[in-house]
Amino acid sequence: MASEPKPRLRWRALIFRGYDIAVDAVIIGVIPLMLIALGFAFVEAVVTTIHLFPDLRPAKVDGFELRTLVERILDVVILIELFNTFMDYARTRRIRLSTLLDVTIVFSLREILIKLYAQKFSSRDLVALCILVIVLVIARSITIKVSPALGKES
Repeated sequence: MASEPKPRLRWRALIFRGYDIAVDAVIIGVIPLMLIALGFAFVEAVVTTIHLFPDLRPAKVDGFELRTLVERILDVVILIELFNTFMDYARTRRIRLSTLLDVTIVFSLREILIKLYAQKFSSRDLVALCILVIVLVIARSITIKVSPALGKES
């Protein structure tokens, strides 16, 4: 004769099931918002590019406008990486360290490029960001070597 689960275990299972349903609802609700945000960032980059076309003569190109264009394009790349991380979580219900490191590396490189392009940086900040990127790339390389997926294939 099969014994019925204890009432405490039934409540626990019900609470976990409710949590899973709530997380699924949030993920499904956030995906269209992410697509809208990505669309706006892309349109903003395109509009910035279009505004530069009349001034593409070397004497008229404004460094600020060109910097703004570079920032907008890098913002789109970062959003893509962030959304890729979120979608990976939505599919697997876990965040991979390698994916998170990819986003952080892209964001750090964006900051370095913006500071270099704007010529507004101190050598201390630039060295700190470069060291950060080096450490992140080393950590990313380690995640490839110690990936759980590799252990399952052996």
